[in-house]
Amino acid sequence: MQIFYEKGLTMEHTAKVLTSYEEQLNNAASILPAPAENICFFDIETTGLSAAVSSLYLIGTITFENNEWVLNQWFADDYVSEVRLLQAFSEFSEKYEWIAHYNGATFDIPYLEKKYRTNHMPSPFAGKQTLDLYRAVKHIKKYFPVPNQKLITMERLAGFTRHELLSGKECITLYTEFMHENFFHNPESLEKKNRLLFHNEDDLIGTIVCALLLAYTTYKPICPSVQTTEHSVLFTDTLEKKVPANLSFQKGDISFSFEGKSLSIEVPLWEGTLYHFFADYKNYYYLPKEDMAVHKSVGCFVEPAYRQKATAANCYIKKDGRFLPLPAGTDWDSPVFSLTRKDKKVFIPWEENTELATDSVCHLINEFMHMPE
Repeated sequence: MQIFYEKGLTMEHTAKVLTSYEEQLNNAASILPAPAENICFFDIETTGLSAAVSSLYLIGTITFENNEWVLNQWFADDYVSEVRLLQAFSEFSEKYEWIAHYNGATFDIPYLEKKYRTNHMPSPFAGKQTLDLYRAVKHIKKYFPVPNQKLITMERLAGFTRHELLSGKECITLYTEFMHENFFHNPESLEKKNRLLFHNEDDLIGTIVCALLLAYTTYKPICPSVQTTEHSVLFTDTLEKKVPANLSFQKGDISFSFEGKSLSIEVPLWEGTLYHFFADYKNYYYLPKEDMAVHKSVGCFVEPAYRQKATAANCYIKKDGRFLPLPAGTDWDSPVFSLTRKDKKVFIPWEENTELATDSVCHLINEFMHMPE
């Protein structure tokens, strides 16, 4: 622990290595979009929501240094040490390429930006990459029966349990009581300060652990496979990381299942007649008897009585059989089929012996994983 003094005003800086949650933090870090050593996770505690009329009393960070997770906290023992906190955070975070937080884009960053402007100090966020775990995991709540996307809710889903549950209002009250007792050198003030520090620590650990939820949406192929059943196609693969909780859900008719490190996606096959439409219909003839279009380079050999200029509506070939639906917007090399020319739902032919290259299987799994609701 280090204590800094300036003109009689104090700011306390503490640092410690986090060992209790090392496994969870390491697993979460493996899913992050950047190396952990390049990211500074931060969280702040204030006496109110408005930067103009409230005080900043605590800034906490967690960083990955020398293969250890390190918690740093800067705590104000008075109402006038904000500048020291701001300066300390700027100096500490300067070397990191990424700044990460949970919904900090809504509160923490705007609050700090206002404080930096008020004190005529440059923003530490300029030129930084930012990662908001709140936004990164926002789609997860659609698959779980959770009441909201608050940090306490999502971190619990990811398997993290706090030391103590305190609301923002309770923290403000606790800090006010701490300041009163600290002024009179009441030893009970230490217990209140420690509760505030633990709350900030929990916020930071919970933020990082929430990255575990990205295991449900971040797909990296390991051993993809595909199996055709009577009425569906089953895609399976091994996940890089074990999911925090087993999960099964539906997107339309498509079933998804996460269990441990296993992923399976079952897609029902569509059976019937579908059409592949050619976009450049002016270069095609339509053959009414065969109910199909052929390119003019071939159709020119058909007697004029049995051919006609194709239109956008009849410039197609048709196929009977079973088809695999593709997520909207899927980029696919071979011809796709649909019910009508303007139908956005497209399919590819699928037979019992259909074989796909590994990269095509990976591509389909990734497309299904990220398809809209």
